[in-house]
Amino acid sequence: MVFLISTGDVIMANNNIKLKRKKITGTSVRNKLKVLSVLMVVGIFVLTAFVTVYDHPTLGSSGVVTPSASSGNHVTITVWGSGSPGGEEEVFNSTLAYFEQVYPNVTVDDSPAVGIASTTYTSAAHAGKAPDIYRDSSDNAGVLYAEGTVLALNKYLNSTYIKSFSPGTITAWSANNSLYGIPVNTNGVGLYYNSKFVKTAPKTVYQMIQDALNVTHNTTLNPSGSATKVWGLAYGLGTDSGYRSAAWFPAFGGTLFNSKQMPVLNSTGDIKAVSFLYNLTYKYHVSPTGLTTMTQQYNLFEDNQSAFMIDGPWDQSTYTQYLGSNLHVTALPFNNATGLWPTPIWGSVGYFISSPQASGITSSQIWASLKFIEMLTNTTAQIHLFDKAGDFPSSIAAGNYITAHSNNDPLIKGWLDQENHTMPQPGFVNMNYYWPNFHTYVGNLYDNGTNNVSQTMNDFQRAVVNEINELSAKPTSISISLYDILAIVAVVIIVAAAASVVYVRRKKK
Repeated sequence: MVFLISTGDVIMANNNIKLKRKKITGTSVRNKLKVLSVLMVVGIFVLTAFVTVYDHPTLGSSGVVTPSASSGNHVTITVWGSGSPGGEEEVFNSTLAYFEQVYPNVTVDDSPAVGIASTTYTSAAHAGKAPDIYRDSSDNAGVLYAEGTVLALNKYLNSTYIKSFSPGTITAWSANNSLYGIPVNTNGVGLYYNSKFVKTAPKTVYQMIQDALNVTHNTTLNPSGSATKVWGLAYGLGTDSGYRSAAWFPAFGGTLFNSKQMPVLNSTGDIKAVSFLYNLTYKYHVSPTGLTTMTQQYNLFEDNQSAFMIDGPWDQSTYTQYLGSNLHVTALPFNNATGLWPTPIWGSVGYFISSPQASGITSSQIWASLKFIEMLTNTTAQIHLFDKAGDFPSSIAAGNYITAHSNNDPLIKGWLDQENHTMPQPGFVNMNYYWPNFHTYVGNLYDNGTNNVSQTMNDFQRAVVNEINELSAKPTSISISLYDILAIVAVVIIVAAAASVVYVRRKKK
């Protein structure tokens, strides 16, 4: 049995020793020394246990710690998010069914309707009603980790397991030396095209625009005097969260944030990039006005009403169902005007576990959640995700397998070409203020059709900076875990007991 003695108790013990210093006898000294020695041993024991648990956890059979020894008890875990409809959802459901066969004592309660970047999770977490597991992108999860709603997983996973994932994806899910999620894929956007309208992939931005113009102005597809039925490109700047558009900033010499993680959204390059995207609709007229949802863009491309679509592999299986062999993908084309490539954000989607404060999760549920995430992200599941949904794996072993067995995949080359021109997904907190403000300011620019890009980007920059400054002005809260408390108590016991031993021995003399 371990007795935790408070600092006040130790100080009172010291005071008692001082008050009775005239009555000290050999026997009482020996008794006090014995008590203090026990306190020191207890402190050392607690400190040793802390170091052992924190730095060298006992490993489960597959590299995952088992927090609860009573794994035979029935456990229910909640999961929000199973992936995009189609291949991702199919693989999730088949993995879930197999998991419940392997672990009959665990029931998984899945709510697939809650998607990535949903404010539903944040609201639930603040109310203490978050799910045990949530599927999201690494940049969104990073912000949630900073808010304290996500568990740090380092102490539950050994280094061999963590190193089985590609370094880039693990970095995207890490902050301040803490791993807050496990990646199930790595991805970004590329340029899909329908070979019914465009026979060869465009190599430059100029060629892409010309191809889009040729389709939009084709009188066979779009007879003169009638409404446009087939567009060059399905893209609405107002529906973009800032994710797809971010790829084009570097192509015009711009960037999102500088080396100090501060925004530079009103730079000349950024203004040119947004002007280019705005002009796709209002100057070149290769994309329709009035797009308000991504679903509208998906439908245009799937229904053979658009030649190009900027999107990621998560929707590839659905596109294949609609377009068949006419579906192709290539890297976003080189900007011949600047000599620069578009570099889409190459990030990751994965799973994290909510903190007890956010969800009320127990140690048994943490154990079950870790086991489920392990199965969702293992090599077999990631190979199936690639086959069914086109998701590039985060697992090194799955990546090696796909590289060796994907010679017959007609789309793999386009994605490999795109992977050569990407930017790492920013995981720092300031990035959180980019997304909503992009939609507010740049989205309104598209919706209103006003060509005041420079003013819009200045307003966008100012809004992001103001939110960052407001955050900096707030008092910083310090999160202390149980392990930290145990360590502090142990050190206090050892130091106080040692000081008391020295004091008693001096008085004996």
